[in-house]
Amino acid sequence: MSKEVIITNYKNQYMIASLCDGKAVEIFFKAPDALRIGDIFIGKVKNIVENIQAAFVEIQPGIVGYYSLKTNTHHLLARPADRKLRAGDELLVQVERGSIKSKAPVLTSKIQLSGKNMVFLGNQQFIGISKKIVSMERREALKALGKALTGTEARGLIFRTDSAGCADHILEDEYRQLEVDYKNIMSIYPNRTCYSRIYTRPEDWLQYVHMVPEPGLRILTDMPEIYDMIQSQYGNLPQPPLVGFYDDLEYPLMKLKSMETQIGRALSKNVWLKSGASLVIESTEALTSIDVNTSKTEIHKKDEETFLQINMEAAAEICRQLRLRNLSGIIIVDFINLSLKEDETRLMSELKRLARKDPVPLNVVDMTALGLVEMTRKRTYRPLHEQVKEAQTSE
Repeated sequence: MSKEVIITNYKNQYMIASLCDGKAVEIFFKAPDALRIGDIFIGKVKNIVENIQAAFVEIQPGIVGYYSLKTNTHHLLARPADRKLRAGDELLVQVERGSIKSKAPVLTSKIQLSGKNMVFLGNQQFIGISKKIVSMERREALKALGKALTGTEARGLIFRTDSAGCADHILEDEYRQLEVDYKNIMSIYPNRTCYSRIYTRPEDWLQYVHMVPEPGLRILTDMPEIYDMIQSQYGNLPQPPLVGFYDDLEYPLMKLKSMETQIGRALSKNVWLKSGASLVIESTEALTSIDVNTSKTEIHKKDEETFLQINMEAAAEICRQLRLRNLSGIIIVDFINLSLKEDETRLMSELKRLARKDPVPLNVVDMTALGLVEMTRKRTYRPLHEQVKEAQTSE
């Protein structure tokens, strides 16, 4: 299976897409100056809403974020004051989650700095280890290393999956560098003006599409500045991915990879399956509903085996579509009814297996008495249809 990431310009925005054998798996858009998760600002408190225990903080002119007073009890004020937070105060905040639909970006005072192998936690005494590291011996070793690095200071860290095969001295060097960056932020922010962006981590283009920079991966772009940035970021790896620059002006990269067509299909309500069956995907504010239809499939009356095969095919395509469209929240799937209990069990087992492959947590809850399958997917970035709409309106 060939894996490829393409980065190009689409209606004055960056488009980052991951392809497997030429077929889009994930597509994301971002404006060149868009807010990024992890950015740190000096913001100003616009107002405080006591009944929801939250403050709304303006981090850029016209950009206001939600700041929970329940979870953020220690405020990093530019001018320390021995009193409750109030409107007009300036404080250091980090973008914890981007805006989704009509919801404002979420801000936090719990500063975190992300590295390749770990996440540095400022003012938090906590040692975390990725669940994907299954070796108990390695987990215990990382826990001991974390305690040795943080000591008695109000520091914490989370070991990423990559740390499992990383030498301890490399982890120590990375921690020390992140600690220097954190101390620098803490020392300079009281002297910076309101709306200043104090920190932005280096752009990692693969974070949008959950691709690992490995030898089998090819990254292709037609933007010189992006090509130079990727070369400098990934070029020093022991086995770097293949980075290519596409410069055929007569046949654009978007056309070469049929991205307009792939985006159109990813926004369509109907998805056809190879068997002739189809999915009907409809998203509302509350949930996403997916209906599995036999459509053009040739079936015999009460052909239970055909129904099971269609449902199995649909399960794989549903998991692909959720990732491609970046749909999240509550998802209700109406599969074709199966009369045999063992067939239902097989379907649910396969759906759960496929769901585990999603890099974003996707949970198969259960099948209801009406035969509807309930699923939930963690909200991370905006759904694809919102990103495309924003790109089209900003053109």
